[in-house]
Amino acid sequence: MKLLGAGGALSLGAGTVAAARPGDQPNPPLTDSQFGFSVAGGDDIPQRLTPNYTVDLDVDIDRIDQSNLPAITIEFGAFHFEQVGLNVEPGSVVAFDFVTPEHTVTAYHPGLDRQQRVPDGVPALSSPVIDTAGYWLYTFEEAGVYDLFCAPHEAFGMGMRLVVGDGEYDVVQNPSCPPTQCRPPIGLTTLLLGSGLGGDVGIDALDPSNIQSEGEVLIDDVVDDVPYEVTLTAPTPIS
Repeated sequence: MKLLGAGGALSLGAGTVAAARPGDQPNPPLTDSQFGFSVAGGDDIPQRLTPNYTVDLDVDIDRIDQSNLPAITIEFGAFHFEQVGLNVEPGSVVAFDFVTPEHTVTAYHPGLDRQQRVPDGVPALSSPVIDTAGYWLYTFEEAGVYDLFCAPHEAFGMGMRLVVGDGEYDVVQNPSCPPTQCRPPIGLTTLLLGSGLGGDVGIDALDPSNIQSEGEVLIDDVVDDVPYEVTLTAPTPIS
């Protein structure tokens, strides 16, 4: 588990609250309940937002076959969060480290036309796309399960489950919501986090009780549980 201690020497950086104009960030800085707090690559995390945990957003190029371009084959685990499962205490600040670019940290939420996989009252939280070596910070105040995904890479299995607290929590908050209004995960992320339909909530390693027991689940712990890949070919016309 990656912990960043409060004793680290972190200078006040130029991070801004998403959707705020330059110079409008609060002093001291705060994480917004929907937009979090973004730090550009090369800037420092503000000392008063020193995170309790970090989660990497990364790509394993060894799991991507580009030998037959324009076709490309992507194995599960190529695009991933590390940790893919994490248990934190309420009030924890988590820093999502954009080790590689073109990712987001986005919640499954009805406000985004997705299943509700965050606790009641939590807004449709999402990061922007941040450049390499940037961070997105969020304070997880409400206890429960948070299923998160990367919007550009959801089809390739880039999702994670974060459990806040040590209670017994449901993964899907409103399982009766029709898929046309509350779309479940897609692609390989369906296999990872489950469709949310008929009680399907994903692989055993990401059962909330197992995440609470282990503290964290790494991507290498689950790749054998999802032995699938996706092949993209050239576009085909609609006849």
